[in-house]
Amino acid sequence: MAAVKANWERFVNGATPIPQRLSLLQDGQRFASFVRSQENTAIGSLVFSTSAKVSAVTLGPAGHATVTFTVYLSGKPLAKNLNGTAVYSGGVWKVADTTFCELLRKAYGKGNHVIVPLCGG
Repeated sequence: MAAVKANWERFVNGATPIPQRLSLLQDGQRFASFVRSQENTAIGSLVFSTSAKVSAVTLGPAGHATVTFTVYLSGKPLAKNLNGTAVYSGGVWKVADTTFCELLRKAYGKGNHVIVPLCGG
């Protein structure tokens, strides 16, 4: 599952241009306005210093995979052994929108008004 690993790590890598990152996110265009609005915020600037290392990929039901990963901030582990989901969509393995929302909740807080419209309460 090299494609899952490569795309996941590319998505989390702060050096990857936003349009490419959105293309690696399930329903990425739904999140485009939000992502661009956060680009120059304090949290947004931290995102540009992140990277991820995938330690395991497990295929699940057709078109889904479970991904175990660690997020790094400026090269230092920030959150270890997180679990997320990858989905096969349009011929590409992408980060599931549900996983992206989980990451947003970790960064912004569960009930933050900024992410509620996208991810629910």
